[in-house]
Amino acid sequence: MTDTVASQKFKAQGDTAYRQSQFAQAADFYSQAIQADGTNPVLFTNRAMAQLKLGQFTDAANSCSQALAIDSTSVKALWRRGTAYYSLGQFSKAHHDFTCGLALEPTNAVLSTELEKTKKALESATASKAQLPISGSGITTIAGSTPQPMSVPQSPQDFERAWREHASVPARLYKYLKMVPVARLPSLFRASLESTHIADITNALEHGYQTHKDFDLVFKVISTLPSIDRFSLALLFTDDKVKERIHHLLKQLTTVHDVDTASLTNEYR
Repeated sequence: MTDTVASQKFKAQGDTAYRQSQFAQAADFYSQAIQADGTNPVLFTNRAMAQLKLGQFTDAANSCSQALAIDSTSVKALWRRGTAYYSLGQFSKAHHDFTCGLALEPTNAVLSTELEKTKKALESATASKAQLPISGSGITTIAGSTPQPMSVPQSPQDFERAWREHASVPARLYKYLKMVPVARLPSLFRASLESTHIADITNALEHGYQTHKDFDLVFKVISTLPSIDRFSLALLFTDDKVKERIHHLLKQLTTVHDVDTASLTNEYR
């Protein structure tokens, strides 16, 4: 049950605390406002702003994700989450959020500036990674790491950590997707699905189909993705070549395995 009156009272107290630079108190008041009424995305974006001021960047990103779960077109949530990701050094995610925000508000000068700054940070990070020497090898290349043993994720945070570790290697991501119950994908992704995830999943499914003829996983995953929050927005920024590869997989399901994929093909246009 929501209590709008109490929520607005706490919000007003949070606004006052924020104007007085009492950011910790502001965040607490916004949290109380959310407890009273968790349906207002503004409360989450306001709390995120206070958390940014406190340097609580992970918490700020989570607050923005909660706001986006309520309103996927919230430019403030995209902007502030992008800022949080940038501060965490997660430049690809920041780039995605700033790009999405600009798509919704093309004349937003602040987002445009943040996007350009993020592009430069991405280029610098990529160049530094390419020049990182592997100790003892005498060769300058990209350093690798030994992947951790796979396990079924117990929370969205576990899922995100494992995804970051396995996403760059299609064979590993395919193996991980085989381990995760497909029906849990919406609750694991929550409101964090991005175009990069769709591209990673496509790489993994292509590997699974080409190497293992695993049409069952291909069909289940492609069928489930549209039910995830922010799927439409993520697909909007998905490269056309990735969409073509998804259509090819669906065509294979139709021609080789006699599966009706007409409605799914429309979902991925």
